[in-house]
This record gives sequence, structure tokens and C-alpha cells, in this order.
Amino acid sequence: MANKSKKDVPQSNREDLAKHMEAFIKGGGKVQEIPSGVSGQTTTSGPRQIVLSHKTS
Repeated sequence: MANKSKKDVPQSNREDLAKHMEAFIKGGGKVQEIPSGVSGQTTTSGPRQIVLSHKTS
């Protein structure tokens, strides 16, 4: 995701996000800060090349 300043995000979106976060926390949700560079990828096995098309004879 590109680095954007708060000026680039409409005020209504920030207010919506704040309301959703507050409801999440009040409902027992917990927020975990993930360090920069950490990936959610769980496995590195499998093909590493992307095939855009298969040519058939």
C-alpha cells in the first residue's frame, strides 16, 4: 500500500474507521501491531512462476 498522509484520506472515512475500531475493541477485540516487513504468507512452497497462458498444439 502506498504511503499516504492523512490529508489524502477523506474525513468521513477516518471517522468511519474510528467508529468501527471502537466497536471492535468494546466487543472484546484486540489490536496487535505488526512490525514493518512481517508477512502473512504462511508457506513458500509451490510454483514461483506465474503462467499467463498455456499454448496448446
